[in-house]
Amino acid sequence: MSDLYEPHDGSHQNCAPCFAIKIRTVQFQGMEAGTRRNEDKSRARDMDEYKRLRRQGLQPKHVFGSAEIGMQANSQFEVEHSVVMAPSIRKEMESRMQEAKAITST
Repeated sequence: MSDLYEPHDGSHQNCAPCFAIKIRTVQFQGMEAGTRRNEDKSRARDMDEYKRLRRQGLQPKHVFGSAEIGMQANSQFEVEHSVVMAPSIRKEMESRMQEAKAITST
């Protein structure tokens, strides 16, 4: 630093070295800008799918991830709990649910 500039106590103005430091640290578009654009697109897809599922009378657990769950889920349980089960597990769970309904209805 030169003697031409004011002391650097944080309250000065018109200091060329400080301005140069500030300019070097300003980011107009960081490395994550492209990621944010992709996140915005996926959020829009998730919101659209969430709305579609709600119109069908289903209640997804979260808005986030609704597009993926909506495409892969095959039952109301999977949508509402945000899980996708293997077909064998799904069949076993559905049969047990039917058994439980039969017991409670008698």
